[in-house]
Amino acid sequence: MLTELLVAPVRAVAAHTPSAPAIVDPDRTTSYGELVSMIDATADSLRRAGVRAGETLSLHAERHRDLPIMLLAAWTVGASVQLIDTTLPRMRIEQNERAVRPRWRLRRDGLSRLDDALPAHPECSHILMTSGSAGVPAAVAVSAAGLAGPMRWYLSEFTPRPDDRVALVSGLGHDPLLRDILVPLHSGGTLVIPPADVLRDPRAVAEFIDSTGISILHSTPALLELAMAGRPLRLDQLRLVVSGGAPLPVGLVRRLRGITDSVVVNAYGATETPQIASCFILGRGVVPDPALSDATTLGVGEGVAGAQLFLMDGEVVVRSRYLALGYVSPGGRADRFIDDPLAEPGYRAYRTGDRAVAGDRADGPRITGRLDRQISVNGLRIAPEEVEAAALGHPAVQQAHVAPYDGPAGTLVGLSVVLSEPVEPEVLRAFLRARLPSRAVPVTISILQSLALNHNHKVVGVPNVGVAE
Repeated sequence: MLTELLVAPVRAVAAHTPSAPAIVDPDRTTSYGELVSMIDATADSLRRAGVRAGETLSLHAERHRDLPIMLLAAWTVGASVQLIDTTLPRMRIEQNERAVRPRWRLRRDGLSRLDDALPAHPECSHILMTSGSAGVPAAVAVSAAGLAGPMRWYLSEFTPRPDDRVALVSGLGHDPLLRDILVPLHSGGTLVIPPADVLRDPRAVAEFIDSTGISILHSTPALLELAMAGRPLRLDQLRLVVSGGAPLPVGLVRRLRGITDSVVVNAYGATETPQIASCFILGRGVVPDPALSDATTLGVGEGVAGAQLFLMDGEVVVRSRYLALGYVSPGGRADRFIDDPLAEPGYRAYRTGDRAVAGDRADGPRITGRLDRQISVNGLRIAPEEVEAAALGHPAVQQAHVAPYDGPAGTLVGLSVVLSEPVEPEVLRAFLRARLPSRAVPVTISILQSLALNHNHKVVGVPNVGVAE
């Protein structure tokens, strides 16, 4: 199943156009013929080492040509892949692996066998980590069909071409990374890998998009803002921008459409609803003012690939045949996966926790916030409970409370603590930086005498005092 759905399309392209460029990175160009040879050689090495179908392999992802090769090789042997973002702190990487307990660890420098492994789900193609409400990361298992179904819809809807160039800019442990890789390689296009430091510099992002002729860009609103903060963009070859991970501001869309006539897609989904669950597509021309004149963000449109969105007591519920298999670690809330309200065979539903209003606008429901405490930081879901648990791991922290901090750069994480002994905020921040993804590290730390509790013993009215920037 893994090979048929996810690897065979790459082989078909290679058989038809073996000399066409498959991957371009700062060091070299790899043709489709070379790519398939590298996949097969890596798969043979995995088999000789003992990797078997149905086992879980932790793939330590770097922004390098080896990433798609190792991923497709692991799928070739039938392994389920846990994607590990190597830019995370070492302690976080170890925590993510402990949550899944894979049999193998694959890095660019080699393969190692791990003890105390858990059996993989027989249908699982990959496992992604997301922030968990139980104070630990949640591991989300996705089937090959759950990935291939939305991918087929994407290829049919946007018809990527052999002359398209797709940028590998998504987070290394996030769902859109697979879209970056599979869209070009399933359609005969070219995957373009930026230098490692590009995504930290607005000028470099803009230069990369322009100079490499990127025609399809999968992005978050924050990355689009970063790119447009650099030098003036030409974007002559950009024909499709798919934005996801956070609400897309109408103002950003207008600025983008002022310099390019590319199709702009506001995509909606979660790790538990693989790839794109719904989207609103803006074609050529201007943003339709009659529909959006009173809006600050775009709506999320209609369900795709047979999915449907509906509101249940103000919460967005996704109904689909392509939902994730579920959680394979204690950090997730299994009760969010519910039976299909329409009782149609093959369908299930997922309660996203997102709050939305339907309205009568042309762009569909608009996300207005969360029903739980989760915070979205540049498209990354942050569970406050996980940050609080990390803070309480410091011996001087007696109580901890996380809340959104709305600053000039958008919504970030703020932390309030009660201490048993004096600790400098920067010392506490360094402690958290070694344990959390960078976007989950609090930008403000308030040191309080106490946390105010209501009658249910929940924190209320935390003042923003003692803040350390």
